[in-house]
Amino acid sequence: MSYLLYSQAEQLKLKEPVPVTLHPAAVYLSSLSEGSPRTMLYSLNAIACLLTDGECDAFSLDWSKLRYHHTAAVRTAFKERLAPTTTNKMLVALRRVLTEAYRLDLMDANDYHKAIDLPNVKGTGKLRGRALSVSEIESLIASCYEQRNALGLRDAAAIAILRCGGLVIRK
Repeated sequence: MSYLLYSQAEQLKLKEPVPVTLHPAAVYLSSLSEGSPRTMLYSLNAIACLLTDGECDAFSLDWSKLRYHHTAAVRTAFKERLAPTTTNKMLVALRRVLTEAYRLDLMDANDYHKAIDLPNVKGTGKLRGRALSVSEIESLIASCYEQRNALGLRDAAAIAILRCGGLVIRK
């Protein structure tokens, strides 16, 4: 389902490959610490796919052509489909790629500032998960002991500390 008024996939595709030193997504991903690039690449691919009905990925989308109506459509689509924290993470990736496009002189200041002017999605405040029963906690500890190694003992100790410290609610 496209949130754009008309298909712009062709207009948003890169016309020719760009060197990674001049590609906003590549520059952004290379600036991240170890472990983060994979998650943020997933986010950028999801954004590119959404904007082009699956025709582009993070490296074939021309990020410099995104404008406010594109970024607002991304926010709306993800807000309806994903948890607020996931949506906000994806918006961070989007803003950062657009920042790199601006720094690389691929976007003018006016278009850049309008495109990134998106509020974060507010959470619902609902708690996730549930309290574990005493038997479930005991099963976890037993499972840790069955491993018969240092990691199992460490995990059992952590669970016991949480349980005895009142951090795990007993029923």
